[in-house]
Amino acid sequence: MEEFLLIVFAGKMLFLKVILTAIALAFILPTQASAQATEQVDNQNLTSYSLLCEAGDTQACVKLARAYERGQGVEASPVHAAEFYALACVGDNDEGCTNLGMMYSQGRGVEENYTKAAELFNTACDREYPKGCSALGYMHLTGRGVEKDALLAFIFVGQGCKGGDAYGCTRLGLLYEKGHGVVENPAKAVASYKKGCDGGDITGCASLGVMYQTGNGVALNKVKAAKLFFQACDAGHADACSKLEPLQN
Repeated sequence: MEEFLLIVFAGKMLFLKVILTAIALAFILPTQASAQATEQVDNQNLTSYSLLCEAGDTQACVKLARAYERGQGVEASPVHAAEFYALACVGDNDEGCTNLGMMYSQGRGVEENYTKAAELFNTACDREYPKGCSALGYMHLTGRGVEKDALLAFIFVGQGCKGGDAYGCTRLGLLYEKGHGVVENPAKAVASYKKGCDGGDITGCASLGVMYQTGNGVALNKVKAAKLFFQACDAGHADACSKLEPLQN
């Protein structure tokens, strides 16, 4: 029965992909005039963000930084992205501080500096910014820029998840699953991964899929596992794609 459900599910997913592709093509083939109009709107927004940022609007600085980071309406430039995140952070914008910390931890637009990254995450977390706490917790888990301490990792990641950060919930699930900084608890790992997945973190979906695939902390259910792998794979999670293929077969 389970194998039959997987076959049916795989068929439905294939049909869904065909439909989604058709819909996507309808939207990504706009007229030249529409494309130009969209570009003009983007340019207007960038000009507006720039003026507001110069006037001290830190959230406008963050939006401008994102545009440079992602190459939206402007040529991608990690260096400019870091500069604008820094301006936002100087103005006590916690999102700016956290994103600048990410850039320091990855060496994008700035020289890699784990200590500086941890300091920025700590600043944001002190002001109760969930993503800052989650990022700081991960630094403690890996021992980058701060002391390696699984208990502190659990505390900070827990703060992030409690504050609504999906990434933090996924990391919390990992700590419960592996027993890092807390007693191993697969059931709580499942609950945390679900929060992460429901909040939009695709790694949370992939990790929850593994729990269903193996029956760890939850009743074994390969159909649910396949659905979660498909969800994560469709959002670009390569590992989930590799796990989905054998289940479809």
